Formats: sequence, structure tokens, C-alpha cells
Amino acid sequence: MVSCAPKAFFLNQPKLVSAYFEREITKLEKKNSSDIVDRRRLIRTKIEYGFGVIMEQAHRMIDEDYTEAINNYKKANRIFNEAKESGLSIISEEYPEFNNWLIKESSISFEKEDVSDMYWLAASIGGSISSSRGDPFELINLPNVGRLLKECIELDPGWNNGSLFSAMMSFTATRSDLNEKMLRDSVDYYFNKAIFYSSGMDAGPYLTYAESIHKTFQERKDFINKLNYVLEMEIVPKSEFELSNLLAKNRAEWLLKKTDEYFLE
Repeated sequence: MVSCAPKAFFLNQPKLVSAYFEREITKLEKKNSSDIVDRRRLIRTKIEYGFGVIMEQAHRMIDEDYTEAINNYKKANRIFNEAKESGLSIISEEYPEFNNWLIKESSISFEKEDVSDMYWLAASIGGSISSSRGDPFELINLPNVGRLLKECIELDPGWNNGSLFSAMMSFTATRSDLNEKMLRDSVDYYFNKAIFYSSGMDAGPYLTYAESIHKTFQERKDFINKLNYVLEMEIVPKSEFELSNLLAKNRAEWLLKKTDEYFLE
């Protein structure tokens, strides 16, 4: 755990984290590179910054400093939209009919190698929707998130240790067309798959379940238990889950402090 300490300290310094991401994004943008690796890295960096830092700060300050929180949402929305346009460009270069595929007006035979680009595009669209705070012009793109993720799962269900199923949990929780039983059954299915493919080492699915199911359906005890489970999970230094699990623990601590605000009883 000693080797985790610097990262944990770093994550508790939002200004330092923001400075790091801003520097990385600026460096990659200055390259103005046509290199596909750099373009993909820039997209991923923007999305990680948007979700892991800017949106998280906005969520936490919305009750204390509404104006600043809204400014953060707007900043995140701009970054997500930049990532979305770049992601669309990369995939469209390989598949000129991709925009038509998104609206079900053409068919494409994708390859397993396309999963990463499609996943990050789905994440950027989801980020644009979340950061817009209900903008109908963004909400109309919600079905595209599900379409992309479902295609990815068909191509390579185990990609990135269950990340596709974790993403499907979040997407499913936003669907207003599902009744409670259908929603819970679907989230349960994706949750179990995410745990299976991550060998139970990813804290993300537990955190998502606590927020999307237990909080939504006012299951206070289960909410607390899930979050405590996240806090008790071991951080494995230099593992693929080290940073994401540290972020999950940080959010779990904050959510537990807000428990009385979320539950009526």
C-alpha cells in the first residue's frame, strides 16, 4: 500500500490533478499530430479528465457553489464534445458509412480492433449528455451510446476487464423506457458480467450499482454496504485497477457522507 500513497495524495489535490491533465492535453494538442496513437491518447485523456476531475468537482460543489458547478459542467461539456468529434473522425476515416450506421441506415462489419475506438466514442457521447444537464439536443444521442456498447460486447465481451459491461450498467440506469423490474434485471446482468470479467477486482461496478440502483430505489442499508465494500477493497499497486479503484474509494467516502441527504428514512 505504501506505493499507492503518492497517487492517493495526488488525487486529493484537485488543483494538481487539473494542472496535470491540462498540461497533458495541451502537449498533445500542440503536436497537431496525424499519428493515430496520439489522437487516441488525446481523446482518452480528455474523457478521463472530464469524468474523473471536472464532473466530479461539479457534482460535489453543486449545493455549495452553484455558479461554479455550472461552469464546470460547461467546461466538461466542451471537452467531451471535442473528444466526440475526434472519435467520430477516427472511426469515419475507416468506415465512411459510420454516421449512417449510428442511425441504423447502413450496416458495417466491424472488427475486434475497433472496440477501443467505439468504447471511447460511447464514453464521450455519454459525457456530453451528462454534462449538458438535460439538454434535449444532447439527449437525442443517448441511443447511440447503447448501440455502440452493444456492438462492442458482441465483438469482444471481455475487452478491458469488463469495462463494456460497467458502461452498460450506467447506460441502462438512464433508460426511462424500462420499468423497475426490467431495469433491475438488466443492471444485475451487466453487473455480474462486469464482476466476472474483472475477477471482482474492479470497484467501479459496485459503486455504480450503489448509485444507480440502491440510491434510486431508496435501499439505504444496501447502499451503505456496497460503498463500504468499495472502501475495504485492496488496492493492488501497478495493477490495471489501481487508479480507478482509488478514484472509486474517494467517491465512495464522499457518497457515504451524503447518505442522510439521499434517503428519506
